[in-house]
Amino acid sequence: MVAAERLTTVVFSDQYINQVEKFCLSCKEHGYKNNESLKAMKLEWCLDQGGQFFLTYYDDKIISLSGCHPLPQAGEDVYRILFRGITLPEYKNLQGALNKAHMNSIPFYNHIPEQVKWIKGLTDEPKLVITTNHANEIASMEKSHRVLKLLEKQKIVSCMHEHLFLFNTDQSVWLLDRDIYNRERLNYTNRNYV
Repeated sequence: MVAAERLTTVVFSDQYINQVEKFCLSCKEHGYKNNESLKAMKLEWCLDQGGQFFLTYYDDKIISLSGCHPLPQAGEDVYRILFRGITLPEYKNLQGALNKAHMNSIPFYNHIPEQVKWIKGLTDEPKLVITTNHANEIASMEKSHRVLKLLEKQKIVSCMHEHLFLFNTDQSVWLLDRDIYNRERLNYTNRNYV
């Protein structure tokens, strides 16, 4: 996949702020409310919590991002990954067609390994979770919840909390099984990039 070779993922720093703002404008044009501005994506809040964002470039343009941060409300050494994860729609198929293990998703394939490395610099045995809004009127968020339900059937994630009230929202919390995730990611890599 030649297009995927043009992807680079970096850790956010202030040097990227103008490009992130431009990315937010693209999100706004596509109606992605949670990423339409730095405030909406909670960039400063995430960093203040001891978290970080990861940006994926296609050549010199940010096309995807997601963050990670501690989530003590869900338990000790719990870190939320793929926070505010989004890919611009015109770039969603760069890593191939739909894949049952969700490895065609740029945040799922590219960001999780980077977030794991970053978090492991903070704690030895983190529990990595992904959250989805339980009942949501936003179609993309409802789709994310359905994807995690499918990933649960493959044991890539397990539901840690079906209903946890986080940040004024009823959310489901999904625990990532890193061993199964890594196996599925390696299988996908070997099929598509080797």
